Amino acid sequence: MAADKKTPKKASGFNAFIDKKYIPLDNKIKIVIALALIIVPVALFYFLLYSPTDKQIQQLAKQKESLQAEIAKAKKAAAELSKIEADKAKTEELFKETATLLPKTKEIPALLRNISDLGKGAGLDFLSFKPGAEVPKDFYAEIPIDIQIDGPYHNMGYFLDQVSKLERIVTVDNIQMSGARKEGAEMLLKSSCRLKTYRFTGVQQQAPEQKGRRR
Repeated sequence: MAADKKTPKKASGFNAFIDKKYIPLDNKIKIVIALALIIVPVALFYFLLYSPTDKQIQQLAKQKESLQAEIAKAKKAAAELSKIEADKAKTEELFKETATLLPKTKEIPALLRNISDLGKGAGLDFLSFKPGAEVPKDFYAEIPIDIQIDGPYHNMGYFLDQVSKLERIVTVDNIQMSGARKEGAEMLLKSSCRLKTYRFTGVQQQAPEQKGRRR
């Protein structure tokens, strides 16, 4: 008869404990009880401690990702804001520089006298010098000046060149020349043109309201 296999010491000790504590049981039942004693604590640990903690870790990971995304958005917005502020500062500086080139109301008469003096200094005779009504624009007003002058052709060119070099902005438009005649070595003619200077107002023009459609 074959010799019985030796039962491990730990298993025999457990069997002896069960048999002594309770009643002799079948080995299969003893194995089930042993497994239950091992599995139940592990299951309790998983469901009571590990599983909730794992869920919390996952939630915290999601919150971390969300916060990182918000931080990235905030950094991008801050960078864009810095650029906008820099552009705004440049625009304001350019606006101030441009505004200094536009005469204010009290400076207009002196500017007109300056233009008249340039013409006379160039040897031209003013036949007419008529400042027109202001034309409102965005942040400035346009002041037209219709002039008619008589004198040498080259002197006319010199006069217009000096006008273009004035500190304040003055433009020349619609130049017309007629009545050419020769006096000695000079070719004289009559010229007319419209000069335009500009006055700073700082007022933006509002677009006209559109009338409602008729039914």
